[in-house]
This record gives sequence, C-alpha cells and structure tokens, in this order.
Amino acid sequence: MRSSRMVAAFVVFAFGMMVVSSRGADATFAGKYSDGNLTIDLAPSADGYAGTFSLHGQQFPATAHAGGSGLTGTFTSGANSFPFTATLNADTLTLSTGARTYKLRQLSPPANPLAAPAAPANPLATGSAPGDAPAGYTVITSTASGKSIATQKPNVTRLNDAFIATFSDLATYFGTRPTLDSAFQSAKDPTAGNATFSVALNGQNNRGIVSCKLHDGIASISVVYGRADAPKSDWDKLMAPPAAPQQAAAPAQPGEVAAANIPLTEYDYPDGTGSIGLATGWTTQSQSADDPTAVVGPADQTVMLHNSVMVTTPDSPVVLQRQRLQAQTEQMEQNMPQYHPKPLPPLLVAPLTDPATAVQNMIPLFSKRSEFNNGPSFTLDKIISSQDAPCKLPGGKRAVIDYLLTKTSNGQSTTYHVKANLITAPIQGNGAWMWFVAGSATAPQATFDQDLPIMLAIAKSEKVNQDKASQIAAQRNQQNIQTGQAMIAAQQKQFDANYAMNEQNFQTRQDIYKQQQAQTEAGYAAHNQQFNDYELQRSRNAADFNESIIGTRTIYNTVTGESGYANLTNVNAVVNGLNQAAMDPTQWIQIPLRDQLYPLPPGK
Repeated sequence: MRSSRMVAAFVVFAFGMMVVSSRGADATFAGKYSDGNLTIDLAPSADGYAGTFSLHGQQFPATAHAGGSGLTGTFTSGANSFPFTATLNADTLTLSTGARTYKLRQLSPPANPLAAPAAPANPLATGSAPGDAPAGYTVITSTASGKSIATQKPNVTRLNDAFIATFSDLATYFGTRPTLDSAFQSAKDPTAGNATFSVALNGQNNRGIVSCKLHDGIASISVVYGRADAPKSDWDKLMAPPAAPQQAAAPAQPGEVAAANIPLTEYDYPDGTGSIGLATGWTTQSQSADDPTAVVGPADQTVMLHNSVMVTTPDSPVVLQRQRLQAQTEQMEQNMPQYHPKPLPPLLVAPLTDPATAVQNMIPLFSKRSEFNNGPSFTLDKIISSQDAPCKLPGGKRAVIDYLLTKTSNGQSTTYHVKANLITAPIQGNGAWMWFVAGSATAPQATFDQDLPIMLAIAKSEKVNQDKASQIAAQRNQQNIQTGQAMIAAQQKQFDANYAMNEQNFQTRQDIYKQQQAQTEAGYAAHNQQFNDYELQRSRNAADFNESIIGTRTIYNTVTGESGYANLTNVNAVVNGLNQAAMDPTQWIQIPLRDQLYPLPPGK
C-alpha cells in the first residue's frame, strides 16, 4: 500500500499584538521599524502620523495620533479597519493589536537634511524593510538575517552572462564582491542553473544562492542571502515562495515547512510510472515509482521517497525459526568442526510502536545490517522533534520526525540531520509490521537548513501515473509467479537427480557389502543405516537453511494440483487466505523445501 507523498506546508501568520506602555506622548514616532517580518513606516501628518504596515508583501495603510502613554491609531485591510496602540522605548517600538504584541527595532532615525550623505547601508546589518534591494530587483521576503530578491534581465541568452551580471549587481549592493563557491548547470535543461556564494559583511559570514532560468531571451533570476548563523526559521521564510495576495495561507501539516521555489528539471521514470523534479547537481537512478526513490545531492544530501521495510516482531514464528536454526547450526559446528556455514543476515526484529520510538529501535538494527554488508555504521544522536499527523492505514501511526544521526565509515564520522515523514503500521497476518518512509530529507548537519528547501521541493515534485503503476505492479507479480514456478521445476529436477544418485550409490554400497564377510554384514548394515539417517537429517537441515536464504516456500492445491510459492514471512497468511477464499481449510497446504528434496522415509 502506498502512502501519500511528503508535502510542504504553506506559510501561516497571525497579525496581532498586546499593549505595552513605556514612554509618554512626547515621543517622536516618525521613522521605520521592523522585527524581520512586520515593518512599520510612519511619518508626521496634519492629524498626527500616517504610514504603512508591511507584512509578507502586503501593505496596510495606517493613521495614528500621540496621546496618553503612547500612540493610538488604526490600520486597514481591504474594507476592514483594526485598532492598535504603540509605545516607544529608546529605539524599540512595542505595537499591539488584538491579542498579540510585536517588538520592532528602529531601522534608521529620521534623516537630517543638513547632514552629509550617509554611507551605503549594509543590507544585512539590520532587518531592513521590503523595498531595500539592488536597482531593478524586487524584495520577495525580508528577515533580520537576510533577504530573498528577484529580477528579470532582458536580452540574455547564456547562463554565464546572467550570473556575471547578477554578481556585478550584488557587488555594488553589498559594497564588496561576493566569493563564488559553486555553480551548476542542469544536465537535462541547459537553460537552468544555480550558483552559491559567500560574502563577509560587518565581520559576519553570509551565504547565498542565485537561481537562473532562461526563456525567450529573458533571464529570470532569484537571489536568497543571509547570515551563515541565521536561525532555521529565517531560512525557511527566505526560501519559501511568496504568498498569493489577498489569500489566506493553507494550514500547515505538522512538522512540515514550506518548499522553496527552486527550478527543477523533470526526470521521467523509465517504466513510465511517473516523474520527479531534480535540482541542478542532483541525480537519481530510480527506475519506477513502484520502487523506493532515492535522489542524491552534490554534497552528500539524500531525498528518499516511498521506501518500506518489513520488520519482524520478537514473538513471530520467523524469529523462533531463526533461533532453532541457529541452535542446530551451533550443534552441527560442535559435531563437525569443519562445518562453517555462511552467517545469516541480521533480522530486523522490533515491536510495533509509534514512529518516534521506532526510530530509536530501528537505527541500531539498520546499522547492524549495514555493517554485515560491509557498509557504514549508524548511531542515533538525538530526536529533535516529533509531531503526530493523520494516518490512513488501519492501525497505523504517522509522524514528522527530525533527528540527528552519525554515520561512521573507515574511521571517519559525519553527523547528519534527517527530517522524515514516517509511518508504522501492522501487516495483515502474524508477527510483522511495516516501516514506511513516505518521504525523508537527509543532509550533513552543517548544511541542512540551507539544503532543506531544495530537498522538500524535490520531494513535492513527484508525479505518479497510478494506472501505469498498477499495471507495472501486476506485471511484476506475474513475473514473480513464473519465476517461482521455474524455481520449483528446477528444484524438482535437482531432487530427481539427487535421488537417482543416492539410489546408485546405495546399490553400489550394497554390492560391496555382499562381498564382505558374513560376520561383519550385520554391523555394516547397522552402520549404513545410521549413516543414511545422519545424511538425511543433515540434508534436511541444509534444506531448511537454503529455504531461509531463498525466502520462499512452495504452496500446493490438494484439489487441483496447482502449486506456487509465497514469502516465508507471510506464507501462513497466504495459505490461510487461499483456504478462506476456497472455503476449505485443507485445500491449500505448505510444502517445506526439506520435504521436497529430502522426504522422510515411511514410518519416520
């Protein structure tokens, strides 16, 4: 069963403040104030003050007059008017409306018309208001840490020319030339590309990304930049697409953030089951939407979609069978020192729990299996957050989880930040459950905040052709059935050959025994019988071992003679289901591999 893909949330904001009084009516309120989201610009008017409130690209006209302990006024949104009050303490304006309070810092005092012209403002030194951007650029989003800006340049037909012009604009804007860190051109779409940069301003390190798309002789360019130590919430706002004017934002899914408006190149799954968008420098080898999809970034990032793993419960028959097999193997190794079977891969054994607990239980198990296959080890460092979300699977639980893990390979350790949309749900039958990652984003901890918007944009871009996906799944099922039938036929042929060889060997030994002395014949016969029993038991044990490796078991219709196979992990459920469908509890039976290849003689 497929789950819904991981989606990105839209931005939701609430506009409201509480009253805080700290300065009298003699305060001069004229000026511009901002907290990185809300920006207020007030100027003296005939009745007091007039200006605008700006929030997420929308502007609200405002009027006010000083009196009492501060400022009293109203702002309008459409046909509606809302009251507010404000006080000023030094350079901090405290504004309240409804039930919420904002504290805004004055960006610049009123200009002295007789003073010398001020030096160019550092765009990152304060939370500058929307509108402060390079000539020809439009501010999309502004925070106290940085900005998202965009422009279009006509008569540009090459990415290189677009990047050169953009970096020249940024050098003028910043007052210093940014350092180009990396640049990528899409392999599938040569008209799209990205470039990353760093720049030092006022002794602080800043980083940014330039995205460019060429179309009809025009270069559409977007630039996002901010302090390297900016909080994640600021980067989420800067990388998020702008909200549509006069439209309320859709409710966010728990734990999810907005996906960036990143140029993506569509990658079609070769089997026609769908497509997914790839950012410049990102690749995937996925062949089908019916399979887990892994998209790998240029700096050790990974986006994983619809990846499921079956986990066995501690009390399941599979675990008990593995324990018996392990005991038998140890006994055989004691009796036969030369017997050294290949180790079995570790089982994924854990109880069915909520997703957050499952992460704690499963990371060590994934690490053991990886190490068994000569891969890296994984250590869960901590779970940062876990927010429950609705789950449509019967008995299932879903959560969006952020956690840190450390990967160690060849003595080198790296810490990664993972954001996963995880579902845990029982599987019909006994003793198993499903770990289903609807979508996850993984990147080195140092770059995760910068990489997350790109990873979410990729995850959100997947499109699935459900009809084609169902068709491919049915074809695969038929191929599996045919493969199983061929395997059964090959096993039968091998069984016949082994049986004939055993018969020939037995006859040869009998001929030899007849030539021996009569007084030892009885002893040889007893020894031969003991040897045959031991060989048979060892062959049956080996067949059990092989069956666990193959992972399937033959099922047989006692009425029609039809046969097939089923996975060991759910063969009981398959047989029970077929018998329920046939309304005959004995029509379908299981035939273990040991009984096919090495049946017990009559009476055993």
